Amino acid sequence: RDLADPQGYGAVEYAYALMAKAAGVKMTKCRIFEENGRRHFMTKRFDRLDGGEKLHMQSLGAIAHFDFNNADAYSYEQAIAVMRRLQLPMQDIEEQFRRMAFNVVARNQDDHVKNIAFLMDKRGGWSLSPAYDVMYCYNPSGKWTSRHQMSLNNKRDGFDREDFRVVERTASMKRGRADEILDEVCGAVSRWREFAEQAGVDPVLSDEVERNHRTGLAST
Repeated sequence: RDLADPQGYGAVEYAYALMAKAAGVKMTKCRIFEENGRRHFMTKRFDRLDGGEKLHMQSLGAIAHFDFNNADAYSYEQAIAVMRRLQLPMQDIEEQFRRMAFNVVARNQDDHVKNIAFLMDKRGGWSLSPAYDVMYCYNPSGKWTSRHQMSLNNKRDGFDREDFRVVERTASMKRGRADEILDEVCGAVSRWREFAEQAGVDPVLSDEVERNHRTGLAST
């Protein structure tokens, strides 16, 4: 992207971070840094301890040998299966489910296997990293972002609530959690204008983003 960010994507990314946090998605601290008319989205690294010591990090693609370039090959169910092999707790599995729901509802279709990551502590224990690259990514004529890069219930578009319930069962989540999480996410995404205004997103761009949200997945 141009350093001056003429299309305002820095502000959109900040608005998405605010919205994701409102949806219960775990992210590190972030802010907009403005200088000389430029707006930079900044976020705290999660692969460093407070003293600067490095935490070992591996993406889903790296740890499972999933080919990032094969965009149609992988699913959110496969991500959950990897998490089980790493012996991650249900809390982390539900967190990943929440991120999946957010990506679908908020149209982050750049949801490839390098955008899920895990951290390992000194004892060799794994955990799900905070979310990152949480951004509006949808282009109906785009090679990579015309549909989701990871599927759920064998779909990359045209989702309904039952698709999320299928993933809930696959993940051995408590019955009803899919509906609860999906409604929480839809509730946060329905507040898009609030976050867009807070971040200073251009109104024309804000309208375009809102038109493509899938808040219709909320329960009626």
